[in-house]
Amino acid sequence: MSAAGESSRSIAVELALLFLRELEPLVAEDPERLVSTEAVLSFAAVRRGDPITWQHWRRILEKYEKADLINHMLSAPVSMDRGDGESAADRLIGLVLESGIELFHDPDQHGWASIRVDGHWENRPVRSRQFQLFLLRTYYKETGKSAGAQAIRATLDLLEAKALFDGTESLINLRVANHQGKLYLDLCDRAWRAVEIDGEGWRIVHRPPPRFHRTRGSRPLPAPERGGSLDELRRFLNVDHQGWTLIKAFLVAALRPSVPCPILVAKGEQGAGKTTACRIISALIDPRTGALRGVPREVRDLIAAARNSWIVCFDNLSHLPEELADAACRLATGGGFGGRELYSDHDEAIFEATRPMVFNAIPDLGAARPDFLDRALIVEFLDMKPEMRRDEAQFWREFEEVRPRILGALLDAATAGLRNLPNVKLDQPPRMADFAIWVNACEESLGMKPGESLTTYQSNRTETHQLALESSPLYEPVAELAQEGFSGTVTELHARLTCMISESMRRSVRWPKAPNALSTALRRMAANLRAAGIEIQFSRADIRGRRVVSLAAASEPRKRSSVIVSDGH
Repeated sequence: MSAAGESSRSIAVELALLFLRELEPLVAEDPERLVSTEAVLSFAAVRRGDPITWQHWRRILEKYEKADLINHMLSAPVSMDRGDGESAADRLIGLVLESGIELFHDPDQHGWASIRVDGHWENRPVRSRQFQLFLLRTYYKETGKSAGAQAIRATLDLLEAKALFDGTESLINLRVANHQGKLYLDLCDRAWRAVEIDGEGWRIVHRPPPRFHRTRGSRPLPAPERGGSLDELRRFLNVDHQGWTLIKAFLVAALRPSVPCPILVAKGEQGAGKTTACRIISALIDPRTGALRGVPREVRDLIAAARNSWIVCFDNLSHLPEELADAACRLATGGGFGGRELYSDHDEAIFEATRPMVFNAIPDLGAARPDFLDRALIVEFLDMKPEMRRDEAQFWREFEEVRPRILGALLDAATAGLRNLPNVKLDQPPRMADFAIWVNACEESLGMKPGESLTTYQSNRTETHQLALESSPLYEPVAELAQEGFSGTVTELHARLTCMISESMRRSVRWPKAPNALSTALRRMAANLRAAGIEIQFSRADIRGRRVVSLAAASEPRKRSSVIVSDGH
């Protein structure tokens, strides 16, 4: 058929061709698909609208001895829809395309649409309930009638195909975005506005260049106000100066997506204000219903939380399961999670992201995995005297009054960070180096002295290293053995360490019972041991082909990183 003929084909024929292209590779396995209702309707449309394709399918039907049956079924007029479904689909698709809709797909090959609603633009998944309601609304406004279910399905099929094959690929962002060197914070208000941040300042924009989506629990941020100070937040947090410095660092880090962010761990006795602090942190950047979650039962629950919120907060954790600790480590520094896609036997759903996280009320932090502690900012909340407690309703009223100004101050800090970032370097970057560099770039607007953020971060890391070591039954015998030096296999090391401890410790569930368990434990705490002046090395093999582990006391303590700020020339 000519190009002119192809351009004149109806929407019904286009949908029929799309269905038949998907059907053809499946016929050999199940020829009965050829007589399904969808197939018969498609054959009817193609026979009228595309004779060349119909001849191709007649040969297929003859091959599988279905030609006579299909000819008999098509001998009488076949309705393409009950009622006026065909014309309704054509009408609806025309109305939607005329509305200026923009169709695109994300990197996971899901179809999306940017639609104009009441003077502003919204991004919706093509297969979402909200987009279906948009289609119904569009048809009703034009015709005064409701589009039929088949018309809706036909429209969704075609629009999704156009989004996947004709639309551009675009990232979908949740709450924050980084686009061409600028940061964006979605206000999640009814007008779909966002704040644009660069080295010159910040401003509210009505249609930000990066595309955002909202989840069911997303709640709006107040419009930020200028002239505020982060000091206005200080009175709402029951922490000392170090804790206050770490919270400010975490907040400004949470404004920068796709960069590893330490896990903020709130530590302190019951009634110290930890839960309230977690609510405040969420309310300043990513307010949502049910902002604080209980301990997830499995990693899948953690992934669900990360899919639906930018800042993931877990409250009232009685323990930290190893599987959760491992998943949190990957989510803090950026990692992928896979699993079977819903309603599919073969496709895998991949989720890859970085998220700021807050953990509250882990009673025994020392029992946490060393690699989790290595990624943590541990904030100690102070004992709250009875005279310090305030009426909760009044507390939140006072916070809401200053929240727009505090948000504006955070945006000022991010502006300073973008302006200073090219000139900040660390001579010896610590773990989570991107976080340390970014916070140093923001120092001038965070009310910190030059280098204070790095000093505080290093001090906190030293405390977490010590906490991890003190809680491990391996630390004392390993430290003692390192003083005299050791080099041998893990099996030999396990035997040597076992001889150095008491019988009760040997029976303890915390003591590694086998060499492979010892190797895993030592690798997890290697960074903590080196920070404490114990050098540990794992070699592939010695001259006899054995894998070797070596222990030695370091000759001198590790030097701390320092900040170098160039003058830009």
